[in-house]
This record gives sequence, structure tokens and C-alpha cells, in this order.
Amino acid sequence: MRVTARTYYQDYAKSVNDIHTKLNKTMEQVGSGRKFDEAKEDPIAYYAGKRIENQHTDADAKKSIIDDVKNRLYQQERGALSIQEDMREVNKRVINLSNDPTNANPATVQTFESEFKQRLNSVVNTLNSQYDNFYVYGGNDMTTVPFSLKEDLDGANPSITLTYTHKFPGDEKATELNIKYSYDGTNYKNEFSGKDGNGTALNETDSLKLILSAMREQGKMSTGYGSLRDRSTLIDTYTGGLNMITGLSSDTLKGLSDSDAIARIKGASNGGAINAQEDSLVNTPVALISKSILTSHNYIKAIESNTNVSTAKERFHKDMSDFINQNDDSESRVSDTYRVLGIKYAALESTQEKLDLTMDTLQAEYSSKLAIDPYDAVVKMYSYQYSYNAAMKVGSNIMQSSLFDFVGR
Repeated sequence: MRVTARTYYQDYAKSVNDIHTKLNKTMEQVGSGRKFDEAKEDPIAYYAGKRIENQHTDADAKKSIIDDVKNRLYQQERGALSIQEDMREVNKRVINLSNDPTNANPATVQTFESEFKQRLNSVVNTLNSQYDNFYVYGGNDMTTVPFSLKEDLDGANPSITLTYTHKFPGDEKATELNIKYSYDGTNYKNEFSGKDGNGTALNETDSLKLILSAMREQGKMSTGYGSLRDRSTLIDTYTGGLNMITGLSSDTLKGLSDSDAIARIKGASNGGAINAQEDSLVNTPVALISKSILTSHNYIKAIESNTNVSTAKERFHKDMSDFINQNDDSESRVSDTYRVLGIKYAALESTQEKLDLTMDTLQAEYSSKLAIDPYDAVVKMYSYQYSYNAAMKVGSNIMQSSLFDFVGR
């Protein structure tokens, strides 16, 4: 039998190609950490791995979202705590100011009034808190400052107006909703007005409907907590500013008819007898601090003009006493909101821990089905590398042989 160098080289080349293919395969496995790259290599294991990959990606995405949501909730918690602190400081000053030696001097009362104004602006600034360019109490509109104040203390009926500027879903321009807190000589009340995105004036009825719509907005998200099949199980990650200061949650208002919800927002005591326990806009921190300002202002005017001073003083004491009672209940409602936010934060932390455990479990399952043994793969890769290098040296010697060389027997 006669074998030419050509035949010998062809067999050699085939062997070298096989070694090179195996080397490339092991290098790819070391790089990717996977046993298979194509479904045809092991269809069952391949598609099981794809399912695990999708589940792991979903868990990782939810975990990333939770970090962002937790930061927003934290800012909302801090905001609630800050509002509480402002309310407590105003309450201390009102108690102090209610003492006759303190309120006898108009200049002293005016000093307290100035501090009340600063505290009111502090509350509104808190309602404009931002996180990652979003207003945490104002929805998803990054371009519009949600809350602003306007004082009119020199008119016939002194007033302080809180304006809520909100861009409703689907609207190109923001709507302005005004809540004007004033004293008509007998009672304190809120008046409601506004302008839509086109600048058209809104009456009280339409303004209240839009306030209700804003307070019903939610930010329910699928974060691994609850089920998408039942929205009520999902965490509401958004608390609007008006919800914060009234203590009325979006779920509470969604559970009421429009007329009942509007009546609750407006309040039965609006323009009437005080009901400190009423969770309406007339008993919010903004309204009550406005009340302390208006009460002080009216009392100062009476003393300075020496007009009906005894009547004004009697009214001053009554209003400040009412403020203390209303403030206690209002602070309690803000505190309740603070606790609810804390519960949501804790639930998200627990969910995040569960997602970490899920991802670890999926990683272990993936490794058992698709992942390579790194040590074994590296050993194989170097083994094939050495074999390939040795084969290339043999090939170099074959190429030097004559075409007429042969092996015979």
C-alpha cells in the first residue's frame, strides 16, 4: 500500500481543523459561561435556560425600579415629617400668643404673624419637593411647579390663596386650581376657582371636579409586590400634595361617588361651624396656618385703628383656641400619611429582599442547566490550545517533505 504526502497531509489537516473547532468552542464557553449557543445543540436545556433568563431579567428590572420608588417614598416621608415640624412650631407660637401679656402689643403680634408666614411658605416649599427632577407631590410633570401662594391681606376680606398647577394626563397645558382661604367677618372658608389649559375661567363646581380628579390619580406599579390581575394589590407609589395635607387617599376618594367625594374635600364646615375632625381642605396645614395669619392680621388692624378692640380680642382668642384643636387633628392626619408611606417603604424593602432570593435561585437553576464548570472549561481550553500548537509544528514538518515521499510496506 502506498500513501503519498498529499494524502497524509489531508488527514492531518482534518485533525487540525477538528482540534481548532474544539478550541474555539471552549474559548466561547469560557467567555460566555454557557454550554450551548444554539437550540439545536440541546433544545430542552436551551429553551429552559431562555425561560430562566427572562425571569431573571424581569426580577432584576423590578429590583432596579424599587430603588427609584423607595427614594421617592423617602422624599415623601421627609416631606410629611417637615410639614409636621412646621405645624408643631406654629402651634407653640399660637399657644404663646394666646396669653394676654404677649398679645397686648401689636408689634409683638406682628412678629408672630411674620413667623407664621415663613412657616406657611415652608410648608408650600415642602409640597414642591423634587427627586430626580420630578415633583414628588405633583405628578409626572417635570416642567410645572405644582404649588404657589398668593397673599391679599389688605382687601375687604383678607385672604391667602393656594394655587395648584397640574397637567392632567393627555393635556398639553397645565390647569390652575385656586383654593382661596378667607375670613368673611363671621366664618373662615375656602373658595374654589381656576383656569384650564386654554386660560378659560373655571367656576367652583368645575374646579372642585378637577381637584377631585387630581386627588384620585395614582401611581400603581408592578414591582414584584401584588398582582397585575388585581390592581388593588399593587402599591400606590404616588401621594399627591392635596392628598398629603388632607389625609384623604386616592383609594378613599375612588371608593366614593363624585358628589360625596367633592363634599368631603370641600368640607361641611367650610364657611360654617368648626369641625376639627373633618378631613377636608378647610382643615389642612395650609388652611390652618393661613388662619393663624388672618386672625393675627385682623387683630392687629383692630388694635391699630382702635376699632371694636374688645370684640376683636374675643374673636382672636376664639380663633386661636379653634386653631389649636384643628391643628392637633390635622397633624394627626399628616402623621397617618407618614406612617402609610413608611409601611409602603418597608413592603418594598421586603419585596426587594425576595427578588434578591429569587434571582439567586434562578442563577443556581440556570447554572445547573446551561452554565459550564469554569475550571473544567479552562482546563479543556488550554489542553486544546497545546494540542493545536503541537499540531501546527507537525504540519510545518510535513510541508517540508517532498511530494514523492511515501511510506510503504
